[in-house]
Amino acid sequence: MLTRKNLYLTLFLALILIFSFSFSMMAAETLSIMATSDVHQYLMPYDYMEDNVDETIGFSKIYSLIEDERAKNENTLLLDNGDLIQGSLIGLYEYQIEPITEDETQTIIKAYNHAGYEAATIGNHELQDYSMDYLEKAIAGADFPFVSANIKLANNEDEYYTNPYTIITKNINGKDLRIGVVGFVPPQSMLWGKDHLEGNIIIEDILESAKKVIPELAQKTDLVVVLSHSGISDSPVDSYDARENASYYIAQMDEVDALITGHHHGVFPDDYADLEGVDAEAGTIFGVPTVMPGSWGSALGIIDLEVEENKGSWEVLDHQVRHRVVDENVKSHPEIEEIANDVHEKVIEYVRTPIGDTERDITSYLSRVMDSPVTQVINDAQLWWAEQEFAEGEYSDLPILSAAAPFRAGREDADYFTEVMEGGVTIGDVTDIYIYDNQIRVMQMNGEQIIEWLERSAENFNRIDPNLESTQELLNPEFSAYNFDVIDGIEYELDVTKEIGDRVVNASYQGEPLTEDMEFLIVTNDYRAGGGGDFPPAVEEDPVYAPSGVVNREIIMNYIEENGTINPEPDYNWSISSFDTAGDVTFRSHPEAMDYIEKYEIPNISFVETDENGMGVYKLDVSNLNN
Repeated sequence: MLTRKNLYLTLFLALILIFSFSFSMMAAETLSIMATSDVHQYLMPYDYMEDNVDETIGFSKIYSLIEDERAKNENTLLLDNGDLIQGSLIGLYEYQIEPITEDETQTIIKAYNHAGYEAATIGNHELQDYSMDYLEKAIAGADFPFVSANIKLANNEDEYYTNPYTIITKNINGKDLRIGVVGFVPPQSMLWGKDHLEGNIIIEDILESAKKVIPELAQKTDLVVVLSHSGISDSPVDSYDARENASYYIAQMDEVDALITGHHHGVFPDDYADLEGVDAEAGTIFGVPTVMPGSWGSALGIIDLEVEENKGSWEVLDHQVRHRVVDENVKSHPEIEEIANDVHEKVIEYVRTPIGDTERDITSYLSRVMDSPVTQVINDAQLWWAEQEFAEGEYSDLPILSAAAPFRAGREDADYFTEVMEGGVTIGDVTDIYIYDNQIRVMQMNGEQIIEWLERSAENFNRIDPNLESTQELLNPEFSAYNFDVIDGIEYELDVTKEIGDRVVNASYQGEPLTEDMEFLIVTNDYRAGGGGDFPPAVEEDPVYAPSGVVNREIIMNYIEENGTINPEPDYNWSISSFDTAGDVTFRSHPEAMDYIEKYEIPNISFVETDENGMGVYKLDVSNLNN
């Protein structure tokens, strides 16, 4: 029986619990960490390669989302995860076409200053594409700090190139919350940008630096936020892939409270839900709230942390990971448009400059399954340039080969294809064919090394089991199209029924099998020559010719201007080996690729369906590919 005394005691305890709960709810506040990554100078909702408005991208739209978030919550933090000053033709225009003056800074930095960024890290494209003084202009012009904990000075490896981290204090409910923000960049950037970086900086492995710096930062702060310009990979920790894409392992450090990742141009958690340790619903990797907000200003990533201070110590009570996606319903902010408008209009005028004509559609629809006009026109131009460059001198007796990849070839996105149609060709069209600011490189290799190069490229394909009656997908979704090098000047086949490393067959030069005692020059770019993509021969060999400032894209422009009219019909010097199979073999490409297939009477391909992502699914008749 409940006595009056017990009743009073029960009510008293209930009041205490209610009061304590109410006090806790009043004391807890939400800190919204807003992040962008891989914006790549896409200031406006405009695709300069397509010369079209694109309502799904653009920092001017991101800023509208930033303002909306700030209106909802006074406790916000705005960060950028790198690769901001290079990418769209605005970056190239301000660097090379109409270079900004010594006392100017990039338009993207002006926009970021206006938006009130509080920190940014350095991405690989800040380092590899342009001279270091261009990055230093950005750092000098920014009202916010750039941080990177694994970039050191070459002449003093104890000294950082920038501060490794910054500490930002937020006053929440009258209490100071100290937030440590630290940044990292792939160490391979040192190879990719060797000409710009060697002798100026060194780049340590991400985890090596993280294990030194993050515990130190945690001692000084209440929260640690990592800006990891690095993708997500569960490959072995010491592998090339994991060293480049180390975010998966950073998340396993106890001191990390929030993780911003990028470099892959993907979306977390959507693109990584199947990895061990990833909780897609919670938006965490090994319990750490994580966001990867796409690229080109396609989304604003947000990590909401519910934080509470108790006796001088802050605790994260809960979290939420969100993406605010840019679409036609998000308005482009007029203040950013005003900042960007002058260079935006100049770039549009520049990309519309006519340079010649093509008698053939140049598309990348089939570029990952057969020889295509995209890689053909790149290789034709590079060979044209090299034949003039090496007509005399030390290497004039060596046969010349050329390597090229289809850069815009799907990425599981029906809009991400090269499409330059028959007729007039503009500068913008060439940027659609060759999207990067790479510089030309020439390497000397033997026939055996060329085969090694092609074996890495052949990882583009899944292994197909001829005995399976079920449908098999031909293309490896984990393999990037920009690593699918096609080498012109030789003939070869790729046998997709074989294991990785044993797929190149019937490789020959002028009818003779490629051997170790055959020597070649091979024309490529600074990314590949610097080891980009983990191509074995490129990692081992240095270029024999590395002319400073000679850009692959400009060689293509010069080739078209010189010829006036081009017809880059594929020479089909390579193919997938034919084989009989019990089931169907399919691949994904542009949903309208069948129009191209029918126009050019390309055999062995039939349309199956359009998938849930808007990609076309096609059946490849693998029994008849060498005819």
